[in-house]
This record gives sequence, structure tokens and C-alpha cells, in this order.
Amino acid sequence: MFPKLERNSKKGTVNMRKAVPKLDDSLTNDQFLNLIVESFQSVLFGTVNKIGNPITNVADIEVKDANQLIFATTYQKAFYDRLKNHPLISITALKGEETLDSVSFTLNGDVHEVDDKYLDEIFAKRPEILRPFAITPINGSIYDLRQQPIFQKQFKF
Repeated sequence: MFPKLERNSKKGTVNMRKAVPKLDDSLTNDQFLNLIVESFQSVLFGTVNKIGNPITNVADIEVKDANQLIFATTYQKAFYDRLKNHPLISITALKGEETLDSVSFTLNGDVHEVDDKYLDEIFAKRPEILRPFAITPINGSIYDLRQQPIFQKQFKF
């Protein structure tokens, strides 16, 4: 269910996600979404509050189901309220130790609360306060700074 642990030899730490493979133009929308779940740990969410001011949060995308990415948050947080009140979001993540050794992505989409069935797959701890959400992608992009020339690809869903 979850990716196997990968040891980071430079720091002696354990990573929960897989390394990003070499990317090229054959990367499909489906592969792009799988890559987000399999390779990126923490994702930065851009939302807006009730008066339209931007606010960011970090969450983990844990599951891909069809053409949706699933994550969870608690209903007790302002993040939950922002997701419910303004369902357009933008997420971004970066993986790498140095700028030219990194891969990043951005994905814009619609977010909506989904069935609690995903909670067992996401978290076993305190499911009574967690609420699962699904992101339905609209568009996105990926940048691989490990390559020269830099790899860049845009996606429309």
C-alpha cells in the first residue's frame, strides 16, 4: 500500500517516498499523478481565506484514485474551512538536496471532501477527526533541474 522506505546515504535518514526517475516528454498525465504520490512527501497547498488573502499549508498526498489525488486534514483546522469555502487550490512540492539536483511540480485543481473509506488507507490514528479530500486536476507542470537542458512539461486534465 505505501512505498517502501528508501535510505538516503548522504544523511543517513530514511525517506518515505521513491526517487524521481529520469523524466522525458513521454510522461503521461496518469504517470504525473502517480509521481506526485510516490515521490513527493510534503506538498505545499495554496488556498485563500474568507477575505481572499492567500494562505499556505503543508499536507501529504497519500493516495491516487483514478484521476484524483487524496489527502486528509482535520475538520477542526482553518485549512479545512478554507478548502470547503473555496475549492480551487494550487499545490507545489520540491524534491532534491540542491537547486540543480531537484525536481518540482505545481498542480492546480478542484478540491472536495470525499468518502471516509480513504481514511483507513491514509491514517490509522484518530480517524474520527480526519476528513479526506480529493483533488481533481485542472492543469499542472513539472520541472527537472537535474537535467541539462532543464526538463519542463505542462499538463492539462
